[in-house]
Amino acid sequence: MRCAPVKELLEEGIQVVDADCGPAAWTFDMAKDYPNSQFTGVDISFVASDTARPDNVDFRNANITKGIPFEDNSVDYYNQRLLVAGLNEEDMKAALKNAYRILKPGRYVEMGEVLIGDVENKGPKTSIINTMMIAVIKKKGLNPDIGLLIGDLLKEVGFENVFFEKRPVPIGHTNKAGELWWDDYVELCRILRPVVAMTNPIYEDPEIYEEFIKSVEGECDENKTNLYYCMAYAQKPLEDSS
Repeated sequence: MRCAPVKELLEEGIQVVDADCGPAAWTFDMAKDYPNSQFTGVDISFVASDTARPDNVDFRNANITKGIPFEDNSVDYYNQRLLVAGLNEEDMKAALKNAYRILKPGRYVEMGEVLIGDVENKGPKTSIINTMMIAVIKKKGLNPDIGLLIGDLLKEVGFENVFFEKRPVPIGHTNKAGELWWDDYVELCRILRPVVAMTNPIYEDPEIYEEFIKSVEGECDENKTNLYYCMAYAQKPLEDSS
C-alpha cells in the first residue's frame, strides 16, 4: 500500500529506501512495478530471498534509529511501516530524524502502522492472538496504538504538508490487498512468537504456533475481519539544505 504522491517520480526513476524491510516483500513488489527506480532495503539483518531479488534492489545493514547509510539529501522516497512491535516513540522519532537527513528537500517520507487493539469482526481465536499481541507489545514498553501518533511525529521532526489517514483493511479476505495484509499480520505474529510463548508455553513449538495461525486465517476469512491501518506521508521542506 502506497499513499504518497510519488507515482510519476517512481516511473521516471528515483532512489527509494525501505526501512526495516524484513523479508522485503514491499521492496520486491515495488521494484518490479517501477523498474526505473532503485530500491534499497535497510535492516539490521536480512531474511529476504536473494534469488528472488530484482536487479534494481540492493540491501544495506543498519539500525535505522542509529543511522541510515546514505549521504545527506540523496534519497527521494523513504518508506517505514509495521514497526509497532519494534520501536517506541523515541526510537521512531530517531529513525525519522535520520530519514529527514537523507531525504532531498521536497521529497517524501511515508509511514504506516496497524492499530493492534482496533480489530473489527474478530472471532475467538483472533481475539486470543490479538490479546496476546497487545500484552507482549506493552510488556516490551511499546505502544500498540502508536499508529495514531505518526502524523504528529512527522511534524515534530520538521516535515511539512503532513497527510494522515486511518482506514480499515481486510485481513486474509475479499481481495489481493486482504491477502497481502494477512502476510503482514502473519509476519508480525511470527516476530512475536518467542515472547507470546512466555504467556502460553505451548507456542514454544513452532509447528503448533503455525497451526494456530492457520486457524486464525480461516476465522478471519469467515468473519471478514478488518484491522485498522494508520498511514501518513509528508515532505522535507524545500528550503532545507542540510
